[in-house]
Amino acid sequence: MIDYVKLFTIIAVFIILIACINFMNLSTARSERRAREVGIRKSVGSNRSELIFQFLGESLLITLVAFVFGLLIVELSMPFFNDIVSKKLSVPYSNPVFWSLGFGLVLITGLISGSYPAFTCHRSTR
Repeated sequence: MIDYVKLFTIIAVFIILIACINFMNLSTARSERRAREVGIRKSVGSNRSELIFQFLGESLLITLVAFVFGLLIVELSMPFFNDIVSKKLSVPYSNPVFWSLGFGLVLITGLISGSYPAFTCHRSTR
């Protein structure tokens, strides 16, 4: 049983990594449209760190919203899943370790997925 948990954990990490790479690609593809926004912000007086903070903040916000939607989907599908596997599984919402790991994963995923667009997209208007 523990072997399955380890296997699914490894698969989940790879899926998250692929999602981060996909988000980087989509953000980079959108950078042409955002170049005008970055140019306007630079002309108004924004500096490099403000632009980096904006891109990373947007990525973290999207990741946080996805985390909340994920928790909602888990909560809605848990009764059906418990019926299928004949178990009584639950999410430990009162456990601080659960929340620490969850928000840690949100932070790492948001920073990884937003890092490439944040550090390269603002250069397109030099």
